[in-house]
Amino acid sequence: MSTWKVIHLKPNTEKKFTEYCKRFDITCYVPMRKTTRTYQRRKLIVELPVFTGYAFACYSEPKRLEILQSNYIVKVIVPYKPRQFVRELIMVRRALRVDPTLKSAPSFEEGQLVRITSGPFMGTEGIVNRIAGNMRVMLNVSIIGQALKIEVQQDDIEKISS
Repeated sequence: MSTWKVIHLKPNTEKKFTEYCKRFDITCYVPMRKTTRTYQRRKLIVELPVFTGYAFACYSEPKRLEILQSNYIVKVIVPYKPRQFVRELIMVRRALRVDPTLKSAPSFEEGQLVRITSGPFMGTEGIVNRIAGNMRVMLNVSIIGQALKIEVQQDDIEKISS
């Protein structure tokens, strides 16, 4: 039975990996976005991967060896919830059909520790409290059980790995 897997690729090999999969008749999907680049006063529309360093492939166990022999792969990740994963890929494909210029953004969850990277609160660390429009980051003073609320744009924060 064929299942979808996440393929973590070596840098700048997404298009090469796609061609490799076509050669060996392996179903592969690399979401691409369109962007305009200027080279010597000429504007060109180029396609770049939405999720740099990642491809998604659907193959059965007999094709596994062919995939691994491509020499483009760093790691194969098997999704914990395969049906949800396929649904998410479908949603990505639909969104890119509507707007092919969409870019990826880091995923944040409520309760996650983050650092503000720009603006007047730069360097401040807190916990994501609400995700909608502007994100609400809470600065906790745990010893007194109080917190401050800061509204920031999603582009102005980064995850802090624990």
